[in-house]
Amino acid sequence: MAGGNRGLWALRVPLEHLGARIYPDMFSLAQAHTAFTDDGRLTSDTLHKRLDGILGCFLDLVEAAKNYPTLKKQWVEFLGEHPDQATDRVEEAVTTA
Repeated sequence: MAGGNRGLWALRVPLEHLGARIYPDMFSLAQAHTAFTDDGRLTSDTLHKRLDGILGCFLDLVEAAKNYPTLKKQWVEFLGEHPDQATDRVEEAVTTA
């Protein structure tokens, strides 16, 4: 029942070490083969609301990272990284005239 969650944690460590930005929240679904209705919705309203909330926050973060470059820097620093020129993975918007 907890294998998916353990797998997520085990995957985070090498990805973060390689410099990938990993969204802080995780969602795993135990016994997924029984967790959906015939029309594809989660059978548990609680899990459905949690997944909706996580996805909404993730999309808000993506939108902020896309439109507000200074927030990218703050998010990287929030994850415990110390940006410097050699390792900075924040993409700056390129404007052409």
